[in-house]
Amino acid sequence: MGGARAGVQKAATKPLKGIKAVGKSLPFSEVAYNSLKEAIVRGDLHPGQRLIESRLSAQMTISRIPVREAIKKLEQDGLVEKLQKGGFIVKNPSREEIEETFGIRAVLEGYAASLAAQNMNHTILKRLEETLEWYRDALNQQDTAKMMRLNDELDDIIFMAAANKRLHALIGNFRDFISRYRRVLLTCLDYAAISLSDHEKIVAAMKKGDSEKVEQLMRRHLIRGKEILIKDMDGGKEF
Repeated sequence: MGGARAGVQKAATKPLKGIKAVGKSLPFSEVAYNSLKEAIVRGDLHPGQRLIESRLSAQMTISRIPVREAIKKLEQDGLVEKLQKGGFIVKNPSREEIEETFGIRAVLEGYAASLAAQNMNHTILKRLEETLEWYRDALNQQDTAKMMRLNDELDDIIFMAAANKRLHALIGNFRDFISRYRRVLLTCLDYAAISLSDHEKIVAAMKKGDSEKVEQLMRRHLIRGKEILIKDMDGGKEF
C-alpha cells in the first residue's frame, strides 16, 4: 500500500512531456512584431521605408535578435520585403496584389457577413445601429480618424457575430495587408459617405434575416472600394 502511494507521488512530480513554463510576459520577438505591425498598419511606417535593425532595437531597448525575428515574421505576412542588396523595407503592394487581396476579402467577408446575418439578435443589431449613428455624426463633423475607427468597429461587430474564429483570423490578415489603403479611402468624404450607405443597407438586410442579400451587399461594398482605389492608382495618385 505504502509502495503504491509512493509510486503515485513520484509520478505526480515527474515533468509532463510537452508542457513548458508559462512566461510572465510575451517574448521580446512577439512584442517587437506586434509593435512593428501596428506601426505599418497605422501608416506610421510608410511603404519603401527601410527597417534598420540597430535603430529599431535601440528604440525598443531590446537586442537585435528579437527584432530580426519580428521582421522575418512580417515578411511572411507580406508586410515587408527583402532588398536584393540586403535589409528590409515596408512593402508597397502592387496593383495586382491589391486586386487579388480585395477579391479574396470580398469572398471571405461576404461569407462572414452571411453567417452573421444568420446569428443576428437584438443585442448585436443594437450595437450595429449605435455604431452607425456614431459614424453619421463623425461624417457630419468630417472627423476622419473617428470614421476610420468606427468603420473598423462595424466590421468587427459583424465578423465576431459570424462566430467563426478561423475565418475571422483570415480576414484579419488580409485587412492588415492593405489597411493603409482602406484608411486612405475613408479620407475621401465621398467614399466615406458611400461606405456608410453600404453598411446601412447591410444592417437593414440583417434585420430582415436575408443572409443572401447581406453577402451580396458586402461583396459589392468591397469591390466598389477596390475599383475606386485602382482608379486612383492608375491616375497617378500617391498613397
